[in-house]
Amino acid sequence: MAWTQKLVMAASRDALMDGIIGLLKEMGFRDYERASGADFDLVAIRVDPIAGPEKLLVKLHMRGLAGPKDVSALAGLLKEQKADKGLLISPAGFTRDAHSLVSENYRGKVTVWDGEKLASVFNKYSIGVPEGLKEAAEEVGGEEAGKEEPEEIELDAPLLFDFSADELMKRVSRYIASKYPVEPREVELESLKVELREAYVISWSIDGSEERGRAVVFSPDEIVLKGSEDEKLSRAVKKALIKDTSKVKATGVEVERPISATDAVVLLKSLASRTFSVNENRVTIFELRKVYIPERALLKLKIGDNEAEGEVDLEKMEMSIEVEPLPEAYFMKKAREVLKEETGEGPVEVEMEKGQKKIKLRGRTERFSFLMAFNPYTGRLLGVQTEMTGEALEALLREAFPTGKVLGVERDKKTATADVLVGGAVKVVKVDLRNGKVEEVGRLPAPNIAFVRARETVIRNFPISDVTLGSYRVVNHKYLELELTGEDGRAVVKIDGKTGEVLDYLVEVSEKKARELVKERYPGYEIVSISESKDEYIVSAIDETSEVRLRLSKDGKTIEESDRILRRQLAEKIAEERAREIDPEARIEGIELRNDWVATFIGVRKVGKLVLARGTGELLKVESELTERAIEEEYHKRLREKYNEGSPRTERLTHYKDRNYVHIKVSGRDRLYYARIDTRTGEVLSEDTVPKRGLTARIRQMQLEGRYR
Repeated sequence: MAWTQKLVMAASRDALMDGIIGLLKEMGFRDYERASGADFDLVAIRVDPIAGPEKLLVKLHMRGLAGPKDVSALAGLLKEQKADKGLLISPAGFTRDAHSLVSENYRGKVTVWDGEKLASVFNKYSIGVPEGLKEAAEEVGGEEAGKEEPEEIELDAPLLFDFSADELMKRVSRYIASKYPVEPREVELESLKVELREAYVISWSIDGSEERGRAVVFSPDEIVLKGSEDEKLSRAVKKALIKDTSKVKATGVEVERPISATDAVVLLKSLASRTFSVNENRVTIFELRKVYIPERALLKLKIGDNEAEGEVDLEKMEMSIEVEPLPEAYFMKKAREVLKEETGEGPVEVEMEKGQKKIKLRGRTERFSFLMAFNPYTGRLLGVQTEMTGEALEALLREAFPTGKVLGVERDKKTATADVLVGGAVKVVKVDLRNGKVEEVGRLPAPNIAFVRARETVIRNFPISDVTLGSYRVVNHKYLELELTGEDGRAVVKIDGKTGEVLDYLVEVSEKKARELVKERYPGYEIVSISESKDEYIVSAIDETSEVRLRLSKDGKTIEESDRILRRQLAEKIAEERAREIDPEARIEGIELRNDWVATFIGVRKVGKLVLARGTGELLKVESELTERAIEEEYHKRLREKYNEGSPRTERLTHYKDRNYVHIKVSGRDRLYYARIDTRTGEVLSEDTVPKRGLTARIRQMQLEGRYR
């Protein structure tokens, strides 16, 4: 038994896949593999001794016409799978856009076969029809037997005008497609009856005249005297006179005879006599040829699962064809069949929505909600969506894993992925929401097993002595995320589902543990305060000498001293000791913490400022200067020793603190002394002396008063 397109359409997916595998073997593809869960159905490889290996992806599209999206999807997979070619098989055929896309963008990369092509190739390579299709084949055979196939009907005279059943069907298909949402390829001819009309081509002449011609007699009321010269008829007349017979491809022919040959001759001679004003006896007939004129075609059409009748005026090519939508009962039956194939269940509720281009049916079965669309005129299934309800999904998982615990479910439009704790493992299962098929796609270790590895890692690497398993969850169906808790802190550990190894972790010690870690590192210190941020604890602690500020990482592994401050009392004591080294009678007037400790002191001979390191008390900087009293005493001593002044008396001392010197004026026995003295060192920077009396002395005194004012 040979394959036919209808047999291909009636075959199940599995039957067609078995046939395609057998076909690929015959075509030289020795290695093949069914693609489970992929967006294609089959991958096959063959090795050409010259061209090398060829990798082919096969996609079987079972739902209605395949469109450009299906072509693009397979073309995209070629690059992803590093394949050389793709074969897209759609028994119902392809849309116009799909054919255009292949022709324009994927010629040589993607090949498309409809049901007719697949049947032809199956037959060519002797792929047998499965036993399961025998009954279907017999049904198809019965249908074919009842169908009126057009045949070549031979006529006893030529056609005046050409007629082609194939060309007529192309026009009819395009006409129907322009009025209804129907593809031209979906229009099939069931029967074709052609109505012909007899006419005559008569050759005549006028005796004794040059008038002659070939007339066409259509009817008593329609005669073209010089048809051979008529713009519309001349070519047709010449062709008709060449042939004696003709053929019409149809299921039946009906001939109308509006006039006999004798009457045609009589009418022609009468018309010629009147036209040329001659006696009828001078009109000579020397040839008569019968012809047939195609007048009307009566058609019975099959449009998908629908039927229609119509007629075509073959002379004017005017068509009168109406297609009625299929009845509601048809779509209800079709919906039941589709649901049975997709889900194994029948509809419980159905709601129909009628449109010009689509009939939509939505509703539910016992476990699924569904939406499907049909072409209202052909019955073609345009698309179907079935989705298992949430309650049904839960029940399915309970039934599939009666002793298991569902940890989580993630679903999209077509599939749901569930993580189920069963025995010693977490199983990752994928549920096809369109039909309820359950498939295990992965496995992770059980939480209690993963906990052992996580606990060991945390205790070995962090200052946490013990933890217990708190909560857990599955992440992206690939990892186990465990939360471990204890008095010392908490940890979140990610376990790789494939290897069971620790992939990542986050550890945080408790505040209590943070205090313990600080005291271990800083024995003798008292913790004053502790606060926390996202990543660390901030700790302040003191002992008898210092206050320290610490940063302790949340994982407890790093303690950093961010600041150390000498306590004020101790800093003041150190400052006083350093000041008395400068002036034994010095005392600290004040101390404050800036970047470092800054202390001011006052002594008998010196005053100044000390800078001590904030954490250690180390002397960093000294700023001091002599007191005015000390400067005065030292200068008087200088005058006694150098100038033998017995009782020098200071008249004026001006202190320029911003310039670090003083101007001093001292009166001696007979002279006046002027000096500029560095307050920091006591060094005499400049000095002048002048007698007290005399005119010259007075002028000099005025000059020095200006200099040492």
